Amino acid sequence: MRLALGTGLVMGLSMPAIAQMAEVPTPNRSGDYTTAIMQGNRGNYYNRRWLVVDPDPTYLNCRLSPNGVVRSRIAPGAILTAEFVRNEAIVFQNGAPWLRVRGTDALTFAQPGQTLGTCYVRANRQYIAPINEDAR
Repeated sequence: MRLALGTGLVMGLSMPAIAQMAEVPTPNRSGDYTTAIMQGNRGNYYNRRWLVVDPDPTYLNCRLSPNGVVRSRIAPGAILTAEFVRNEAIVFQNGAPWLRVRGTDALTFAQPGQTLGTCYVRANRQYIAPINEDAR
């Protein structure tokens, strides 16, 4: 009896543990991200980091308001930090989702007469991609 119990404990300890990975938001059929929040096993998970993937040589526009005046342009490869207000960082303007971000990365360039700060980018996979916080 003791041998069986001891063998079971050793076998249980030698089994690999399954790590918990944070999921990232996925785009809908149109490529739009409609939320920056994922439901995890411990509650809500806020996807704060996003990668600029827009290949446009004039860089990604970051606007003062959704679809508003361009505040800054952001180079591909920049990492953006989403700004959450009332537990969400994505807002909708005329049915299109926009991600509220802080434009302070070294690859962010203010437009003439503008300063860096909070701005909005289109929340679409053509322009941005969520970064898995577990992949550090």
